[in-house]
Amino acid sequence: MSSSDSLLHSLLDSIIRNRDLVVHFQPIVCIKNQSVYGYEGLIRGPADTILHSPAMLFDAAARFGCLAQLDFLCRELVVAQFARLNLSGRLFVNVVPVSLLHENFREGKTMEWVEKCGIDASRVVIELTETHPVDDMPLMKKALSHYRNMGFRVALDDLGTGYSGLKLWSEIKPDFVKVDRHFIQGVDENRTKQQFLRNIIATATAMGCKIITEGIETEGEYATLRKLGVGIVQGYYFSRPKLVPPSEIPATLFRNGERTVEESDSPTVNSLLRPTISIDAVTKVLTVGEMFTETPDVESMVVVHDGEVLGMVLKKEFMNMYASLYGKELYGKEPVLKFMNRNVLQVDRSLSLEEVSYRLTTSLDLYTGEFILLDGCVLAGKARLVDLLHAITKLKVNRARYANPLTLLPGNVPIHKQLQKLFKQRNPLTICYFDLDNFKPFNDLFGFSRGDEVLVLVADLLKSTIDVKKNFVGHIGGDDFVVIFKEDRWQEKVHDILQQFDDRISDYYNGRMVDDKLITTDRQGNFCSYGRMGLSVGAVVIKEPEGLEHIDLSEEAAIAKHHAKCRQGSFLYTHQPLAEKRIAV
Repeated sequence: MSSSDSLLHSLLDSIIRNRDLVVHFQPIVCIKNQSVYGYEGLIRGPADTILHSPAMLFDAAARFGCLAQLDFLCRELVVAQFARLNLSGRLFVNVVPVSLLHENFREGKTMEWVEKCGIDASRVVIELTETHPVDDMPLMKKALSHYRNMGFRVALDDLGTGYSGLKLWSEIKPDFVKVDRHFIQGVDENRTKQQFLRNIIATATAMGCKIITEGIETEGEYATLRKLGVGIVQGYYFSRPKLVPPSEIPATLFRNGERTVEESDSPTVNSLLRPTISIDAVTKVLTVGEMFTETPDVESMVVVHDGEVLGMVLKKEFMNMYASLYGKELYGKEPVLKFMNRNVLQVDRSLSLEEVSYRLTTSLDLYTGEFILLDGCVLAGKARLVDLLHAITKLKVNRARYANPLTLLPGNVPIHKQLQKLFKQRNPLTICYFDLDNFKPFNDLFGFSRGDEVLVLVADLLKSTIDVKKNFVGHIGGDDFVVIFKEDRWQEKVHDILQQFDDRISDYYNGRMVDDKLITTDRQGNFCSYGRMGLSVGAVVIKEPEGLEHIDLSEEAAIAKHHAKCRQGSFLYTHQPLAEKRIAV
């Protein structure tokens, strides 16, 4: 061992022996409730040494064979400090996986510290880091099963950076998955990262676990994650790790919060909400059995603890155990936590019917007869799959009745209803009318079938480029489309659509263009030439709707479209109505 290694080893040994470590806490935030969900305990070495950084500290411990010893000490200090500060919510305790497999690993030690400090085990989340490989998966699963049986929950940290993240995720089926900050940094400007997160969220839903994203530093990153459906977040944007962390998060950080149920454009599962019986996780099996017996119509009960929804007790599964030979005698005094079903879908009641249907149909190994509805992170009730299917069917029938049969986009009736609704809300918006130039001669020459292909192309470009969850896309009829933008960056979207259209439209002419002209004959047999099809966009910008009681959109649109079509090729013209116009819609 070199002299520098010897000094480093000596310093590390002194730190562990003297318990010379400092505990910081960083809040983990629930977006919907705009509140602190819990805290992650983080360790720092002595401030004036090379081992102040946790990365250096744990790397040195791994190098000198005392990783498990350091890990045990950190857990003890974190639990004690959490209790000393009397922090609310959950405590996320980092655990190095290899320490669970260490020969000196002692079952029950973490529980001993937790009970000594007066913390309920259900509030503690064992957070496994991916820093070091785990080869003995059966032993790992056994150790984690031991933790769960004591009431702890399990989280997988830094997904996407370690040796065996996806394998570990599929094997241990954690309650939480924390996505590494690499995939969060710049996510608002990186579509690849956004798609990665969509896949992770879909997988988490299928496996019945919650997603926590780490490393949020900017408002743009936060807003993007919220739109993607992430519900629990962590990062410098909310708070840096501190010796004494904040108990509340400033409301201004949530100013781009989620839309309320009333603002949502699509019907939500809140319409399916049914009341439910909730029971605490520590309720005895004997008590639950008596409750099921006394209420024969109840098919399930939701298990909660300290305000958090943990899962559901299903009557059929439960009674098979409870009514078995010696079932009451063997399990009657056990907490119901051990017999609940964790694989039950939990969704916010503000989610659309389609989104919940998608999550249910793409989930794996989930109980689908019922699902739990939340108001933020708080239990609101439950809903049945059969009710969801009926509502989805009714919704599709109504939409099909008023949809364009070719593009399946909403037609005139839903477009008119959407405009009426937005005008009542009196929020700034932009209405863009898309109209194809030189479409009729193309349709006459190549036939309706090829013309329909072009209309479908335009519809697909609109749907793929525009966030239809936030904005509205409709098909008025023929070659006229409308998009109602509620976001500020609408011009970028429109120019993107125009560029994509210009890049692809030539493929539909089958080489019939000569010098960028289409030569054909009119009904009298005279030769005519027409330019390549373009996409003209007339935008009606309404910045101050409170000054416009009503607007004749057809008149305003005619103005915008006229100016757009006066330009050759694809073009966007922006028009702002005069504030004094007060004409009926």
